[in-house]
Amino acid sequence: MSDFRRPEYVVLWKQARAAVARGQVKLGFKAPDPVAAAAVSALIGRELTAGVGTTIPVADLDGRVRVVFGCGLGDLLSSLFGDEVAEVVAAEVADDVLGAALAAAGVDGPWVAAWVDQARRYAKISPDELAAVAPEAAAAIARVHVGQQPPREWLTLRDLRLARGTRQAGLVLRAVALAHGVPLPKSPADERRLWQRGGVLLDAVSTVVLTWAFPGCEARTELGLPTHLTIRDVVPAGVDAAVCTSPRLVDNSIAAGIEYPIVCVEGHLNPAARTVLSRLSRARVHGDFDANGLFIARQAMELATGSPWRMSADDYRRALTKGLDLPALGPDPLHAPWDPDLPEAMRAGWAVPEDVLADELVADLA
Repeated sequence: MSDFRRPEYVVLWKQARAAVARGQVKLGFKAPDPVAAAAVSALIGRELTAGVGTTIPVADLDGRVRVVFGCGLGDLLSSLFGDEVAEVVAAEVADDVLGAALAAAGVDGPWVAAWVDQARRYAKISPDELAAVAPEAAAAIARVHVGQQPPREWLTLRDLRLARGTRQAGLVLRAVALAHGVPLPKSPADERRLWQRGGVLLDAVSTVVLTWAFPGCEARTELGLPTHLTIRDVVPAGVDAAVCTSPRLVDNSIAAGIEYPIVCVEGHLNPAARTVLSRLSRARVHGDFDANGLFIARQAMELATGSPWRMSADDYRRALTKGLDLPALGPDPLHAPWDPDLPEAMRAGWAVPEDVLADELVADLA
């Protein structure tokens, strides 16, 4: 039986192993050289030419192997490759299960093939578990955000019926990473940020946005208390609000007895802020006169169908006349689509924090 280990058969056995693993009834074979062509020709009983492809029925090859080598094709391949055949079969089955789960959930995209490959190789899920885990993960993946723009609606892990540390959660997080072209997280903070890319929060209550005088919060407003809204809070239809970045503006408005709704994003459009802004009827938006402030203002206007509030080139120039000790602008580019003259005016080189204009802004709200 040792003759089947001759080098002339190496290519044939590799092709046979692949065909058996995939459940194919035929295998493709091309002899790499005349010696291999002669050896395989003698084995299968028909003439082959080196470099010319042909197909060989697996059943026919199994019969010839039994006659020539005294064992079945499966035993021969196991003797040559050990458990590799079984591993290849298991891999093929896993890929089929994972791919079918995504297809059934309606998930598609250029990252799907990489997800199937990585889920099979790295998730360490047994074949018995995979049949149950894959559909659950695929159903959650179908609900996460895989677009390149920031999400406008947010879910929680509970909404997706996921728990941190589970196999299902790991598969979904891997899908989010691949869809957005970013690495898997290495720390809890990285994990939280990656979930947020997918439009998912770890919970519904720890991410909040500071507000004042919002409809539905009258009791707190009467007590002079601001409200921190979450993604779960309902913003009634038809609410107009002022949007700012400095909590000082909220504090001064409370002190002045102003009861106009305010959303304070505190320099960052977190998921709660994005959710509340997207539910406003109309908003007027103010922010810091620096690169990040213009970026936040631009995004807030897009989310809330808003308009600029004291954010023109003239407003910036007036702020410079106050004679205050202002910080220097950084090197980041400036963009203000609502007033093309503003970036040119800001070539003066000074940033203007919102606090500098707090009195004027509160007077507007009054």
